[in-house]
Amino acid sequence: MLSSRSDKTHDWGAVLSVGYTFWSVRNVDSRFARTAKRSSQSDTHAAVSAALAGLWLHALSQPAPEVTSDYRLGVWVTAAMVALETAAQPLVILAQAMLFVKLKVVADMVSLCSRVALKAWLIALYPSHAIWAYCVGHAVSSALLVVIYYGTLLWHPALDRDQLALTWSFFKQGLLKQLLTEGERYLMTAFHLLDFSEQGLYDVVANLGSLAARFLFQPIEENAYVYFSRTVERGKPVSAAAGRVLHDLLRAMSLLGLVAVTFGWSYSHLLLRLYGGALLAAGPAVSLLRAQCAYVLLLAVNGVLECYTFAVMRQEQINGYNRKMVLLSVIFVISTGIFTRLFGGVGFILANCVNMLTRIYVCYRFVAGLPLEPAVSVPPLLGLRPPAAVAAALVTAGLLAAGSESRLYPSSAAAHVAVGALCGAAVVAAAVYSEPRLLQAARERVGDKLKRS
Repeated sequence: MLSSRSDKTHDWGAVLSVGYTFWSVRNVDSRFARTAKRSSQSDTHAAVSAALAGLWLHALSQPAPEVTSDYRLGVWVTAAMVALETAAQPLVILAQAMLFVKLKVVADMVSLCSRVALKAWLIALYPSHAIWAYCVGHAVSSALLVVIYYGTLLWHPALDRDQLALTWSFFKQGLLKQLLTEGERYLMTAFHLLDFSEQGLYDVVANLGSLAARFLFQPIEENAYVYFSRTVERGKPVSAAAGRVLHDLLRAMSLLGLVAVTFGWSYSHLLLRLYGGALLAAGPAVSLLRAQCAYVLLLAVNGVLECYTFAVMRQEQINGYNRKMVLLSVIFVISTGIFTRLFGGVGFILANCVNMLTRIYVCYRFVAGLPLEPAVSVPPLLGLRPPAAVAAALVTAGLLAAGSESRLYPSSAAAHVAVGALCGAAVVAAAVYSEPRLLQAARERVGDKLKRS
């Protein structure tokens, strides 16, 4: 995870020392703590998981027995799988640092497909035991993930004491980021801001709206961080190559987010009706999904900015960023309480938007203050500004799609989809016209993949 110019200069023990602790605070949400410190600490993780499982079962409110069965089993299986997946996370970091992209893709694909397919099959056979089906699918997918990584990268490096200071900084940063990213779920559960039916609706819409973030933005961000950490030096001016890549990534991600906002407003109802039927589309889910589209735009921009920021920050800058994130956490908690009381479930998404805006502002200020090498002709942050032709196409497409929703959609969904397809084609044409360099880069990337295959 440390910056380097060459594989030969990497101290993989130092890399994993940072990785063990950095991953120890990643994804501490409904799965409690998919931690990743040293494998010799697995007993500690198991104890923490067991303690959190007991807290979840005895200190928080439980769903009614007639609503779900096997709830306790689901909680304990989740806690057990945390301890199991702990063993694989350091090797996930190693695979990413060594650019074993195909290993990560295959492992994630096998784990995800096995979990989804097994759960779907078991639910079809035993529809009254959905949590039991979840437990089986989750256990199998976790076991496959551990087997794949250990079968490929079985390695136990020693802890490098020289990197403990940087490790501790990443640890605090990861913990704060987790609280900011998943904080609304903690607040929702601990303070009963929404009842279980509202929480279920929120989760459905949030998961549907975050598909782009999980399957499109996350791989781009991970690869971008690997690229920046290998091509830039901490504390050095922004190079021409890194600046150009950052500019292009910001431009591409912001355009994708703007497309989500433009078409998400007018097609949320149709998407929810196709996904969950008329009952799902008739409630507040439409407003939730529309707000989620705005959140997707902010996620796209924030992901790339944070990738570059963390790749170039020195240790003292990381510590300063951590102190700012404490303030951001307070702002997030306050905004969550206010917006939830005013807007219900939509308030959680609005609070997340406030959270992302503050994080974008902090990273924007940091990147804007970095010195540029003389060869940098275009400031990287200008990538956030869409070209005039694309902006005009997006505004026109949004207005036409909104008009189609109000006039055509009630009587003909097919006509509404056709209008959206034409508007989408116009936006793509404007983007291709305005951004030939992005198109050329995409073609080269596809060509390289076809050659390697």
